[in-house]
Amino acid sequence: MDWHALTARRVVAGEFGVSVEELMAPTRARAEIAFARQVAMYLAHVVYQMTYNEVAEAFDRERTTVAYACAVVEDARDDAELDARMERLEAQLTRLDRLREGRRIDRCGRLAIILEGCPAG
Repeated sequence: MDWHALTARRVVAGEFGVSVEELMAPTRARAEIAFARQVAMYLAHVVYQMTYNEVAEAFDRERTTVAYACAVVEDARDDAELDARMERLEAQLTRLDRLREGRRIDRCGRLAIILEGCPAG
């Protein structure tokens, strides 16, 4: 499992008030769940520089679906409120990646557990 895709899914699920399972459901969903999934795919691509193919594999979708999701989210960012929300999410994902790189998030990738002063291993 790709840590970046997993992190994007978890953060977006929390932000949008949906479950990770809903984001990963194989069928189309309510509009708000579909948009949350599109945001997670967009963030995985933009923040973590995953290719469309990598995002597609991590989200069990087609490459063209990821390309479409990125275009939808990019267009939606014309709304100032959504753009500010996206900037917050991008910053949060960047911070989490820095913590992971500094080995301050546990080996299982659990975002809620930041290891303060614990030995790595």
